[in-house]
Formats: sequence, C-alpha cells, structure tokens
Amino acid sequence: MDVPARFQSLLRQTARRLNLPGEQAIIELAGRFGLRRFIERNLRQDPNSQPSPWLDRGARLRKEARAISREFTNARIQHCFFKGIALLGRFYRIEERQLEDTDLLIRATDRNAALSLLLARGYAELGDSSSPTPGTVRPGVTMYRPDADGNVDAATFLDLHWGLEAPTPLIPGGGLPVPDALWPGVQSHGGLPVPRDEHHAALILHHLVRHDLLHVRGLLDLALLWDALPPSGGSDLTALCRRLGVGRALGIVGHLLVSELKLTRLLGVRTEARDWRSRMALERMRLADWLLRAARSTTHNSRHLLITRSRAWRRFLLADAPKTGRLFRELIVPPRDYLRWRWPKARSDADAWRQHLALAWRS
Repeated sequence: MDVPARFQSLLRQTARRLNLPGEQAIIELAGRFGLRRFIERNLRQDPNSQPSPWLDRGARLRKEARAISREFTNARIQHCFFKGIALLGRFYRIEERQLEDTDLLIRATDRNAALSLLLARGYAELGDSSSPTPGTVRPGVTMYRPDADGNVDAATFLDLHWGLEAPTPLIPGGGLPVPDALWPGVQSHGGLPVPRDEHHAALILHHLVRHDLLHVRGLLDLALLWDALPPSGGSDLTALCRRLGVGRALGIVGHLLVSELKLTRLLGVRTEARDWRSRMALERMRLADWLLRAARSTTHNSRHLLITRSRAWRRFLLADAPKTGRLFRELIVPPRDYLRWRWPKARSDADAWRQHLALAWRS
C-alpha cells in the first residue's frame, strides 16, 4: 500500500466514528480537509468527477508566485516558498490541493525590501497592525491584492514570513529566526525556490504543532515528504526540528507515521519515548483521533486561536521545553487584548474573563 491508500484507511476509520456510512463518506470527509480530488484520483480514478474549485485559484497563485520570485531574485532577496504551493506539481496536481494562501520565507534583514516590492505590485497588508489581535506580533504579515472595488480578495492571500512563530505559547508572541541552515539547501521546483525535503518536512511539522495537529493537509504533506526522504535524511530533519522547538513532536509524530502509516523509519529520528511527556503522548495519540478532532473543528476558522485545556495540554506534550507558567497563565488569565478580541460584546473585562474560563473548561 502507498501513502494515499493508507490515508484512505484513516479517513474510513474517522468516517465510521462520525457515523458517516459508505465509501462516499470518505470522499466527503476528504473534501472537508481540502483533499477531495487528491483522494478521488489516487483511490477511485473517477473520470466523471466535477471540476475542482481549486484549479483556477491554484493556477493564479502559482503564476503570481513565479512573478514575485523573479522580482525578489532580481532584487537579490533570498527567499523560498513552502507548504501547499511548493508541493503542487510534485505530490499534487494543481487542482487537487486546497490553497488558503501562498507562504513565502525571507531573511529578516530583507523584510523592508520585500514589503516595498509587494506594495509596488499592488499588495496591501491585511488588518490594522496597530490594533492588537492574536496575530499582530508574529514575525510575518498577511498581504492581499484588492479586487476591482478595493475590497479584500481572499484568493490572493500571501503570507510573508521573516521568522517563524515560537511553538511554546498558545497565543502568537515573539518568534524564531529562519535558520541559516535552510538557505544553502534551497532548490528549484516547478519554477519556484523551495526547501530541501528534510527542511521542508521540519517546517511543516512546526506548522502542525502551532495549529495543534488540526491541519490535516499538513499531516498528508508531511507523510508524503517523509515517504520521499532517503533513510539517511533523518539527521538533517532532526537538527532543524530541534532548532524550531519541535524535536519532541518529531519523535511522537514520526512514531505515528511509522507505526500506523507504515512509513520507513528514518535514521537519526528517534521515534521512541524520550521522557514522560513523550510516553504520555504516545499512549494517548492516534492518527484516527487526530483526524476525528480535526473533522469536528473544520467549521471553526479561528479554532486554533481559542485557548482551551486540550490545546494547552497538547502544546505541553508536543513542544520542546514549554514554559509551563506561561501556558498556565494563558489558560487561566489570558492577556486583556486577547479577551477583548475573543469576546468583543462582553460587558466588561471581568465578563469576558468569565466567558473565557467557561469555554476553556468545557473544551
């Protein structure tokens, strides 16, 4: 069996637990995760499938990414694309992978030059950076190209990263520099600069931890990259994961990929429990549970920004050396800015705090 077939088995288990009957339920569930056409092609080869809604958007984003890359190259701005758009044409056909945005990494020293070029291309920053929200202090910015009426065009979203969010806190705050080790391995694929597979897998794992394992497309991306790595690729993968604060998560998720998806064990990746937190995570985590939790959360776009007991616990188990005091404070007494963002209709700060505690404890 290959990765898509094994992934289908996971979808089938999840559909049964959601009381969704029949093989069509697997396709429907894959659609929730933005993977419907990929699953159909690999498992059904259905020639009568309806046109994919992602074809036009994927083509537009890739064309725009190539144009931006040419401008950055001419301006000597070192950059690379990662996650969804960097995997089109390799693991996914252009119509098979839902793309929420284009993810672009640059050096922090090139931040102003990159922003100037994007603004000159007609991009604008999403939101008001002077108005505090859970995402305004992250080392990056979401940009878009306004439509003909000057409104936000979600189909043009571009996430510019000059750093990565630290995986420890529940609310984005501070960040990690883009590791220098990433840049020498950048290679061209499909007309775009992309990281080496080992480094790309580490970046995707970091993203999964930041989203508390709710991003199912990221899980499949990681499995496909893992399956493409040579057995000797584990050392570089481990080194970068440690730099990104997700070394423990690599062992835990790697164990699931090897034991449940039957992927090849990578030399240099420890998939056994290293400490009591790893042991507890391995005792409790299963890929089917991962998909079940994600399937129940796909209707909540801001789910990964809600502070709950389960999120705090998963972050404590997965992230390297989390600051437990900060996790506890964020769970019990989150910052005032967060409370105002989350509960804008609350009568007072105390009322917002009470609503937060009620939700956090129920979740």
